Amino acid sequence: RSFIRVREIHFFEAHTAHADEECATRQIQQDLEIVDNLMHDLCLPVIKARRPVWDTFPGAWYTIGIDAIMPNGRTLQVASCHHYRDQWAKAFDLTYENLNAEQQHCHQTTYGMSERLLGAIVGMHGDDNGLIMPPAIAPYQVVICPMIRKNSEVDTIAKSEEVAAILKSAGLRVKVDKRDIHAGQKYFDWEIKGVPLRLDIGPRDIENNSAFAARRTGGKEPLPLDNIVNECNRVLGEIADELRTRAAAHTENVVIPLTDLKDVEDGKIYEMPFDGTDAHAETIERTTGLSFLGDSTDSYGEEKPCFMSGKMTTRRVILAKTY
Repeated sequence: RSFIRVREIHFFEAHTAHADEECATRQIQQDLEIVDNLMHDLCLPVIKARRPVWDTFPGAWYTIGIDAIMPNGRTLQVASCHHYRDQWAKAFDLTYENLNAEQQHCHQTTYGMSERLLGAIVGMHGDDNGLIMPPAIAPYQVVICPMIRKNSEVDTIAKSEEVAAILKSAGLRVKVDKRDIHAGQKYFDWEIKGVPLRLDIGPRDIENNSAFAARRTGGKEPLPLDNIVNECNRVLGEIADELRTRAAAHTENVVIPLTDLKDVEDGKIYEMPFDGTDAHAETIERTTGLSFLGDSTDSYGEEKPCFMSGKMTTRRVILAKTY
């Protein structure tokens, strides 16, 4: 909860200025592509929706909110894009000289993400044993635990450092845990921190020229040291795919059509064709307890009758309970 509802929330923003509305709109489209790429790496299912007028950022022409779908069916806004046209430029007299040597007001956009993104990652991927960090953002993608045996002739620490150097040279973030403590304590420490992949290296593993790999998502297997970089990348990719599969399972059949204002289930997100008035929207929100996320960026392929007015529309409006 400390990431979701706090007195201060930090946004990390990009502000842009453009020659005209078309150029600014292309920037918004690029922002949404960045969202898709980022959420793929974070293994998070999201909804992108153009906010209703009453929930548009003050001074913006329109706002697109990016909402993560949480395991309990609620949504959490983690990012947003704002298209201002030239409204702010006119208010603050921000101009540039165009190709005709004339002063013209610029068009502006903002794209920002907030710390709530961390809350979404913890809420979606964490389990009873602690964090599970998606490999793309894990501070350590691989932790190597040398099996330290007293009076052993095999230097497992040196071998672990050698393997770590190979992995680091390939761009992986790696930590060697050389602490002389029980292996179980090491496992617990890294499991709770969500490190995706653990490699155990003991005398027998060195003899077999392999490392014993344990995935944070479950499953163990030996990996040949001769091909350790490719093997680790393969396993990390499979871990990310597993997180996406689990996230998809949480959201399967969550988004359903709204058919009755008085028959709303917890844990469901609703969609409906809507081209009604603000009064219609207020009635829906008050009756259902749901919030308008806005128009989905994926509209209906063919016209449907508006839920309230009956007017034909392709607008696909999303409603949900939000954090």
